[in-house]
Amino acid sequence: MRQFLLFLMMIFLALATALNTWASERHYTFEDDKAWEVVTGKWEIKNSEYHQTKKDAQEAIVLLKKSEGIDTADLESISVKAYDLGTGTWQNIFIVFGHDGKSDNYYLGGVFVGGRQGWAFDPIATKDNKRGAEILVAPCDPECPPEKWFDIRIEFKNGEAILSGGETGGKIKEMARHKFGKIQGGRVGLGASQSVVKYKDFIVAGKGVQTSVSPQGRITTTWANIKGASK
Repeated sequence: MRQFLLFLMMIFLALATALNTWASERHYTFEDDKAWEVVTGKWEIKNSEYHQTKKDAQEAIVLLKKSEGIDTADLESISVKAYDLGTGTWQNIFIVFGHDGKSDNYYLGGVFVGGRQGWAFDPIATKDNKRGAEILVAPCDPECPPEKWFDIRIEFKNGEAILSGGETGGKIKEMARHKFGKIQGGRVGLGASQSVVKYKDFIVAGKGVQTSVSPQGRITTTWANIKGASK
């Protein structure tokens, strides 16, 4: 009887762990572009990085495919490491969110580097991918030079988007926040405006986000662990 109760307890703990893992994160390392859909610009994989190489792309946008099952409304955060090569007309690096394909706008959150320096949220028109009037720009402090790796992170809390960042390897701090009221659902991705850029380590996190291990894989692994432990 004691062994049976212990067995049941192990099942409960294993299931609790599996459910907790369900509210997890997914990490895209850009080994290939199978998960991505190019909207505008010229994007290609090089050395496990996603490069946008078209200098005159007004708004270069690439999104996770719908089949990835990632929606802004389900996310707690999006993060990426980004680098502007400094050879475009402008210099900027952005995360895309809220691209539902039907609303008037979707949104960018990131940083202008080089000449115009600032951490910003901007709307982009869904119809023609043109940038609208800026929502918010906070000055870079310290400076945001091109040809440097930056960490960019957007958190979503109670209808508010919180933009944090800094040079990779340095301190990451909050740079700007905006109360959207309700965070618009839709696909997420990467963007740049007339900039030659590269990205790596794109991570989405939140409830309902599955890791690279499938739910069936988790169940199989958990059951194997239970059987092994009960012997």
